[in-house]
Amino acid sequence: MAQKRQVFVFLVSVMILVATASPKEESSSYWSYIKSCSALKLGGAVIGGVGLIVAAPVVLGAAGFGTAGIAVGSVGAKAMSLAATYGVGGGVVGTLQSAGAAGVGLATNAVLGTAGAAVGYKVSKKMSGCDEKK
Repeated sequence: MAQKRQVFVFLVSVMILVATASPKEESSSYWSYIKSCSALKLGGAVIGGVGLIVAAPVVLGAAGFGTAGIAVGSVGAKAMSLAATYGVGGGVVGTLQSAGAAGVGLATNAVLGTAGAAVGYKVSKKMSGCDEKK
């Protein structure tokens, strides 16, 4: 169930990203440019979006935010100690603990998927040379 929800959120994120992209000019050379680079850019968006959605729970667990609470000696424990000492960041630590214990919610997955897709799109565009006009 959770995987279906994550895939749905990711697909909606990619559709929003594609819908907001607009061509700068409408010539045949522009459309051939789109044809040659679209697969690379879409692949980067898919990898970035899915990667970030899948990585979020793993990173939270590695930082010490788990279902049993914040792990002793972890980055999460250090963050909680600093938040308690200085009185700043308690809300962030609480939010991360909640996400680590209960899982990442649908809205958070939507934001993560969109951000990951945007970053993946930009990186693949830059690395493939598709940002230069042919």
